[in-house]
Amino acid sequence: MQNLARQNYLQAEVQTATPQKLQLMLIEAAIKNVHRTKKAWEEERFEAGFDSLSLAQDIVAEILSSVDKEGSPELAGKIASIYVFIFRRLSEGGMTHDPEKLDDALRVLTSERETWRQVCEKFGSAILNPESSNAGSRLDLSTDSSSKVLVSPPKTTSSGISTASFGRPKDSLGGTSTSSGVSWDV
Repeated sequence: MQNLARQNYLQAEVQTATPQKLQLMLIEAAIKNVHRTKKAWEEERFEAGFDSLSLAQDIVAEILSSVDKEGSPELAGKIASIYVFIFRRLSEGGMTHDPEKLDDALRVLTSERETWRQVCEKFGSAILNPESSNAGSRLDLSTDSSSKVLVSPPKTTSSGISTASFGRPKDSLGGTSTSSGVSWDV
């Protein structure tokens, strides 16, 4: 009974979360599963470690696949490289049971978590703004007009993981925005 109530609560939280909160929740879930993996390895419960590591890798893969490559290919490439690094370290750590490689992934995930916590604090439960730079129903996370950053509304993937994508809008001619770099200092 308690498990069902917790599951219902979590489902409601995911369905009502803002895109930035969903991103934070995914990162926190990945971190939690990496910690579970390390603990399972310490206790020589390798099957449990494999299961939690697989979940962490699935989450990172879903985050990576949700990066909006059309809005700003340069920004998307930088963001993607972060998650490729995390995924690679998780994979390498899993193949060799090397907790140091998992620690490398955890350091980056922890940094990402802090960034998204700050985004959530700054923008809280901001609603989606359909008028935001021809971006459809995207949340504008910009701090000024020269660093437009947009987050798409959450979507649920075939594996049941909810994700939100982010990027910069196209200019009026269909090319990428020519604004200067994006600041994530929030």
